[in-house]
Amino acid sequence: MLRPASTRWFEVLCPRRESVRTVTELARTGAVEIEIRDQVCGDSLLEHLSEGLQTYDALKVRYERYWERARLRRKLLVESPDVVLERALARIGAWRREADPLIDILQSCEEELTRLKWLAQVIGKIIDSPLDFGAVARSGPVLGTFCAVLPRDARPQLPDWVIPRPIPWGDEDCAMILGPRDRLDAVKRLVQAVKGRVIERPPWLKGDARDSLARIGARRAFLSTRVVYLKAELDTLFDEFDLGETLGEVAGLAWFAAHVGCLERAGEHLVWVTGWTDDLGGERLRAALDAARTRALLRLTKPPPGKRPPQILDNPPWMRPFELFARSLGVPGSDEADPTPVLILVVPLLFGYMFGDVGQGAVLVGVGLWLQRRWPEARLMVLGGASAIVFGILFGSLFGREDIIPALWMHPLHDPLTLLGVPLLFAVALLSLGHLLSGLSALWRGELRHWLMQDLGFLVLYLGLIATVLRPGLGWIALLGLAWYLIGAFLVHRALLGGLAAIGHLLESGVQILVNTLSFARVGAFALAHSALSVAVVTMADSVPLWAGILIMILGNVLIILLEGLVVSIQTTRLVLFEFFNRFLQGTGRVFRPLPVPPPIVREAVQGAT
Repeated sequence: MLRPASTRWFEVLCPRRESVRTVTELARTGAVEIEIRDQVCGDSLLEHLSEGLQTYDALKVRYERYWERARLRRKLLVESPDVVLERALARIGAWRREADPLIDILQSCEEELTRLKWLAQVIGKIIDSPLDFGAVARSGPVLGTFCAVLPRDARPQLPDWVIPRPIPWGDEDCAMILGPRDRLDAVKRLVQAVKGRVIERPPWLKGDARDSLARIGARRAFLSTRVVYLKAELDTLFDEFDLGETLGEVAGLAWFAAHVGCLERAGEHLVWVTGWTDDLGGERLRAALDAARTRALLRLTKPPPGKRPPQILDNPPWMRPFELFARSLGVPGSDEADPTPVLILVVPLLFGYMFGDVGQGAVLVGVGLWLQRRWPEARLMVLGGASAIVFGILFGSLFGREDIIPALWMHPLHDPLTLLGVPLLFAVALLSLGHLLSGLSALWRGELRHWLMQDLGFLVLYLGLIATVLRPGLGWIALLGLAWYLIGAFLVHRALLGGLAAIGHLLESGVQILVNTLSFARVGAFALAHSALSVAVVTMADSVPLWAGILIMILGNVLIILLEGLVVSIQTTRLVLFEFFNRFLQGTGRVFRPLPVPPPIVREAVQGAT
């Protein structure tokens, strides 16, 4: 588990006319990244269909709104792409000839519904005003009116020969504009130029404001009913032309063109599908090809010379949420240790120490259990909350109160020096572990001798300095480490300049690791801050009547969980990434990027698949 696994190189030989289907089935496993072995021999399988696919894309932009109302029955692709695309475009064209008139009427109804909605809002604003809407409705033939809804910061220069009447209108400006009917078109263009909306009164709208609202309501009800019937007619046409199956097939071609495009030619009638897979035994790939009844041959083999395999983290499912930390720096290379197995202990310990409280930890556990089905990373919250419960028992804290359960270890505010000192000892152990993990990486790189002669001496020097602080009589350990490092550096470099460079590196690394160690004092500081904030909430709750105290305890604990939970999470992440990881992890691995899953299909029996 400590060493990342390398993906395996796979090769699939299949008939050219089945290549799209074969790649689709492989991609459906989520376990393949396509990489052509020899780009010179690449075969752009759908290049001759590019014009047809562009036509499909244009049609999809225009009609997708109506196609999405129905379910696309994406079948297995068993025919050649040429036949599929030609049939799809012909069938879409036939559908369009009958659907376009209905769509035009539908869009007209929807646009009128929108205009009437705006007009009803305008009339509703002036229904109780002194403005005589009946007189407005009877204006003409010389005068005309319309309403303009303008963005708040818009200031169009209206001509002097129009009369605007402001209307109250939320976050925008609205005005009814009166002017010569034959010159109002120019004013409407001014309004639209500043991204305003023009609301016109339809000719059939008569009467006063209340009568007009009734007429608008009746018209909107009629249009809404008509829209429903028009959509039903379009759905019927969709089924009559069997567009569900047709669009499903061509969607698979569009997916292939967008995400694959080119494969390696293996002859006149065959192609190679090659790349990387994280299915290290090939079981899922073989099962997918067999289920689709493809005439494809699969083999897992050594990668071609010069190909760099992507790395994957090989951890059991319950560990994978902790991969989030390592992935934030990339992916560990093949010669770098995966810190995930270590983090399953380190992260909860750091979080729980800074957030030690039984009640608040239980809340985090409950929220994490509720979220983890939709968000797997919520397991981090579950384990962090469980750790907070354990430290809450050690600190004797329950929802901030320290007078309910006894402290099995100490109350943080009663012994702050111990609270600050323990994280420093933890830091020494953690940073030493990081140094040992760098030695493991050196072993995998074949550089263990260099690490033993020089870097191990640096670790002995570091531990010797820490031991000297605790017990001055152990200073000889630090001297032993210093001599070890200097002698090893000389033997490694065999040159004065190299030795001087090693001394400079020693000074830089020594200062850095001491600063990294002191950074862990913030763990104790945040534990103190959490305890102090809890005491402040309890003190306020105890100084007021019971009902107010209960309210303060509830709101105070909610505030602590939200605020301290966020701060402690940030600090835990910072210590892991910048204090622990910089000892051994650079994230030099290549990320495995599997093909995106193609559109889903409805599997049907394939009769006579060729």
